[in-house]
Amino acid sequence: MNIKILDCTLRDGGYNNDWEFGHDTLINLFERSTSAGVDFIEIGFIDNRRPFDINRSIMPDTKCVGKIWGKLDKKGSKVIAMIDYGTCDIASIQPCEESFVDGIRVIFKMHLMHEALEYCNELKKLGYLVFAQGVSFTTYTEVKLNEIIELLNEVKPYVFSIVDTYGLMDINLLNYYYEYLDKYLHPSITIGFHAHNNFQLAFANCMELARKHSNKERTLLLDGSIFGMGKGAGNAPLELLITFLNENFNTNYDINQILEAIDVNILELYNKLHWGYSLKAFIAASNDCHPNYVSYLLDKKTLSVKAVNEILRK
Repeated sequence: MNIKILDCTLRDGGYNNDWEFGHDTLINLFERSTSAGVDFIEIGFIDNRRPFDINRSIMPDTKCVGKIWGKLDKKGSKVIAMIDYGTCDIASIQPCEESFVDGIRVIFKMHLMHEALEYCNELKKLGYLVFAQGVSFTTYTEVKLNEIIELLNEVKPYVFSIVDTYGLMDINLLNYYYEYLDKYLHPSITIGFHAHNNFQLAFANCMELARKHSNKERTLLLDGSIFGMGKGAGNAPLELLITFLNENFNTNYDINQILEAIDVNILELYNKLHWGYSLKAFIAASNDCHPNYVSYLLDKKTLSVKAVNEILRK
């Protein structure tokens, strides 16, 4: 099967609670995902600026990953950590053979692509599966697409992901980026997709991309989070992706494990934090901007929603 799933709950979901899930929840969500047969589990951020906290999925180095999950059985899943380029010195990364981590995802903005992909190359030398992620992908022009593809074909990361940071891609725009990458990216590089749900399209876009990709030799990686837990509008719900792939692509992910995780851990968090589709998420996506701008203007309590929308359109 050339379509794989990555569970980003412990990383993207952490934006809602400053990554403080509690130790028991960190363990339980990991064990549920591995038992479900999820291909890749993203356990959080590696960030030198943060002290180690056994209750949080944001850690200063790779050794700390082992302090939380190191005694658990991966059950065939690969463990992935994320680094926001510029927040983690390469000295904080153990060689892969000494680490509980199998792969590292590096997110970076367009203007940092050269430095970030050189950093990815250093991670490859340490033995990791390297996932490169160009955030705010809707800002990439054809010129910039060609520039990053040339770099990617030199470095050859394990995965390069389209990141719909603002949650504004419809299937036509997503298809444009996907087809362009599929045409020019080295065939050994997996294409990934990380959706946000500002327009309620995260799962729909994943379904369409999976159908489009079904006859390809290249691997496709789809990100999802349990109950859609993620920053702002959240992500494609992992339980929906699993159900869709099981019913249409003969996969055998154990949906009951994810349902148990929702019931035991995630619903309690949701009732406190309330991620998901919202007016703020819609306004941000419809104006092609980060949700923080919307929050800043709305929090002034001096502007109507109409006024905020008109300011952002300018």
